[in-house]
Amino acid sequence: MRSDGFTFLELIITLAVAAILLLVGIPGLQHLLAESALQTEGFSLHNALHRARSQAIDHQTDVIVCLADKQEQCVKQGFTHLLLFNDQDQNRKFSASQNGDTILLRHALPGPALTITTNQLHFVFQPDGTQAGTPGTISLCGSGMSEGIGIAIAMSGRVRQQKISCS
Repeated sequence: MRSDGFTFLELIITLAVAAILLLVGIPGLQHLLAESALQTEGFSLHNALHRARSQAIDHQTDVIVCLADKQEQCVKQGFTHLLLFNDQDQNRKFSASQNGDTILLRHALPGPALTITTNQLHFVFQPDGTQAGTPGTISLCGSGMSEGIGIAIAMSGRVRQQKISCS
């Protein structure tokens, strides 16, 4: 007696093999997704800093890059997004008055999966493309990852990306 289909035993064995493959593959997939999110965010921040420098040169005005809270204030902790704005009144703060500053970019930052730290409240790109103040860094680390991305902003305004150790 021949039937077209699977026996119950064949079905159970197939499901067991599939479950084992999933259990083995999921941690690798999670690491791959976390690494991809880290690389994407590093690329986005790197490009935003390049854009700020280009805007400062093109429009001959100071352009500020900072991590900002919901009130558009530059902060080192409790930030929700990356903010780029031209600093018309040169007070190093975003002010939305009629003749005030203009937002050039507002980029939402990822949730708690990535840790972002910086050594400066804001980065100021001047009309000649240089950065005012001291050299700056932004560090990105993924939860459970040993390596992260460091973005360094030199006094010349040059922005470069490198691997860093996350602890």
